[in-house]
Amino acid sequence: MENWQQLMSSGNQHFRDASWMDAQYCYQQAVSLIESKWSHQVDDRELLFAWVAGMHNLAHLYECQNQSEMALHYLKNAHQEVQSLSTNETVCEEVRSSAFQSLSITIPPLLDFAKRYPMCEDCVSALEQTADIIGMRNTAVH
Repeated sequence: MENWQQLMSSGNQHFRDASWMDAQYCYQQAVSLIESKWSHQVDDRELLFAWVAGMHNLAHLYECQNQSEMALHYLKNAHQEVQSLSTNETVCEEVRSSAFQSLSITIPPLLDFAKRYPMCEDCVSALEQTADIIGMRNTAVH
């Protein structure tokens, strides 16, 4: 059985080859393996970052196939999980801190997505406010 790193790598190669179904399969399997490990190792920051990467890979894959709703689904799920973890008192401070730092990884793709596809204005405003709060944005996105 392949590990999640091998599956991500295979998915990336399939993506470069425009083998969309194979890339999707590899990314989804990698995310599933990560989630399985993560459920037993919630304090593992590497799994957090890997999971966000897998979700972003799936979002990019779907966007390349003109499936913007599915792409947004994966971008939003990654962001919402990171946002939730960043304030979750039941996980260790290191994970909360890593999740907080990961907001700078999940917000820009959502804001970029909003430039290309219609998104709820309240959602975009909330993302922009969060970006301002964590100090990752110097100018308004429009």
